[in-house]
Amino acid sequence: MISTLNTIMKIRGASGANRLLYYFGRLPLIGKLMNDSVYSKTSLKKTFTIVVLILKIIWGFLTKFAYLGLVVYLPIQLAVKELQLADQYDLYLYVLVLLSFGVGTVSNAIILEPKRDKYICVKLMRLPADKYMHAVLALRALTFFIYFVPAMLVFAEAYGAPLWQGLLLSLLLSLWRIAGEALHLWIFDRQGIVLVKKNGFVWIVIGAGYLLAFVPLYMGNSLLDMDSVLFSLPLSLALVVLGAVSALYIARYAGYRNAVDAVTKIDDPLLDMGRMMKEANMKQVETKVKDFSAEKLRPGQFAGKSGFAYLNAIFFSRHKRFLIQPIQRRLVIIGALSAAGLLATYASPDTFSKLARYLISSLPVLVIAMNFTSIGERVCKAMFFNCDLSLLRYGFYRERSAILSNFRTRLLRISGLNLIPAAAISVAVNLLLFLSGERWGVGEALSVSGAVLGLSLFFSVHHLFMYYIFQPYSTELNVKNPFFSIVNSIVLAVGVVCMQFQSTPARFAIVVVLAAAAYMLIALFLVYRYSDRTFRVK
Repeated sequence: MISTLNTIMKIRGASGANRLLYYFGRLPLIGKLMNDSVYSKTSLKKTFTIVVLILKIIWGFLTKFAYLGLVVYLPIQLAVKELQLADQYDLYLYVLVLLSFGVGTVSNAIILEPKRDKYICVKLMRLPADKYMHAVLALRALTFFIYFVPAMLVFAEAYGAPLWQGLLLSLLLSLWRIAGEALHLWIFDRQGIVLVKKNGFVWIVIGAGYLLAFVPLYMGNSLLDMDSVLFSLPLSLALVVLGAVSALYIARYAGYRNAVDAVTKIDDPLLDMGRMMKEANMKQVETKVKDFSAEKLRPGQFAGKSGFAYLNAIFFSRHKRFLIQPIQRRLVIIGALSAAGLLATYASPDTFSKLARYLISSLPVLVIAMNFTSIGERVCKAMFFNCDLSLLRYGFYRERSAILSNFRTRLLRISGLNLIPAAAISVAVNLLLFLSGERWGVGEALSVSGAVLGLSLFFSVHHLFMYYIFQPYSTELNVKNPFFSIVNSIVLAVGVVCMQFQSTPARFAIVVVLAAAAYMLIALFLVYRYSDRTFRVK
C-alpha cells in the first residue's frame, strides 16, 4: 500500500506542479521570467511539487474551518445568538449531525466518485484497482480525521464544551464516513447502482437534510438532547464497531475493477466527460433562433454607431435574453420577498418587527446579496463564447485600444443593468423598515441606498475586471485559471467576514463606498495596464 500511495502522490504532485508552473507563467510580471523550458527542470518541478502538497494540506484545514464556520456555526449565530451557549452547542451538534453524518454520507463517496485522478492512475498508469482504492481510502480516512480535528476543537472551545468532545466527534464522523463508503460499495455490488450518480435522489436528500437541519434554528431547540445522545458510551462503541466492520469489508472487497470501470466511463477526459462538460457549459450561453428575430436583424437600426460601439450594440441587441431574463428573475424574487414582508406586517407584526431589527443589525449581509444579484459573470461568459472567442484570434482585437474600448462599453451596459435590481432592493428595504415602526429616518435610508448602489457598481467592475485580467475560460467554457477562483473566493470571504461586524447604516455605507471605490480604481488601472497581455484565448 505504501508503494502504491507513493506512486499516486507522485502523479498528483507532478500534475499539480505542471498546472502551477503554467499559471505562474501567465502572471504579468513573473511570467516574463519563465518559459517552456521550466517544465524540463527536475529540481524546479520537485520544488513546485512540494509547494502543491503544502497548499493542499493548508487547503484541507481551511475547508474544514470554512465548512464548520460558515455552514454550521454562522447560521446559529445569526438566528439564535441570544440563547445560552449550551443551547447553541446543542443546535450546533444537531446541524452538524444532519449535514455531515446524513447529507455528506449520501452525496460524498470516494469509492464511486467520478474523478480524473482515478482514470489516470488505473486506466492510463495501470495501477491495480484494488491497490489504488485501498491506498486512496486509507489516505482519505486519515486526512479527513486530521483536517477536522483542529476545527472541531476550536468550535468546541467557542461553545465552552470539553475539547475531548471535539476530538471524539472527529473520530466518530470519520468512522461513520468509512461505513458510508462501505454502504455505497455494497449497494453497487448487490444492485449495480452508483448511488452518487442518481442526481434526483441525491438532491432530494440534500434538500431534505438542509431543511431538517436549519428549521429548528427558528424554533430555538434541536428537538433532541444531542450532547447526551451523541457522546454516550453505547453510541460511541457502536460507531467504532461499525467503522471497523466496514473497513474490513472494504479491505476484502474483490470487485474494485468493476467499480472503477463504472465511474471512469463518464470521467474519461478524452471521451464522454469532456463532451458532457462542454455541452453543459455551452448550453448556458448558446443563442437560439428566437434571439435573431426579424426585428433584431432589421438593417439600419445601429446607423449612428461605428467601430467597436457598433459591434457591442449588435451583441447586446441579439443577446437580450442573457441580460433581461436574469434581471426579470431577480426582480420577481425581490418583489415576492417584499410582498411577504408586507403581508407579515399585518399577519404577524411581532415577527415582522423582529425581522426588521435583525435586518438593521445585519446590513453587511447585503455584501453577499449583491454579489449574487450581479449578472456580470454570466454576461462575461456569454460575451466570450458568442463574440470574443472568435475575434480574439485576430491581432487587431487584442490591441490595447480595442480592448479598452470594448471594456468601457461593456462596463457601462453591465453597470446599468445591475443598478436595476439594486434600486429595487433599496426601495424594498427602505419601505419595509419604514413600515416596521423602527427608527429609520432619511439619513439611514440614503446611507443604505448608497451602499447598495455602490456594491452594485463594485460587482459590475469586479466581474468584468476578472474576465479581462484572468480570462479564465477555455474553448469549452471551463474555468482553467486558479487565480480567478482564488480572487473570487477572497472577495466572497471578505463579504462573509463583514457579516460578523455590527455597525450603523451610515458607517456601513461609508466603509462600503470607500472600499468599493478603492477596489474599482485598482481594477480599472490593472485593466488599462495589463489587459492587452492577459485577454486572449486559452
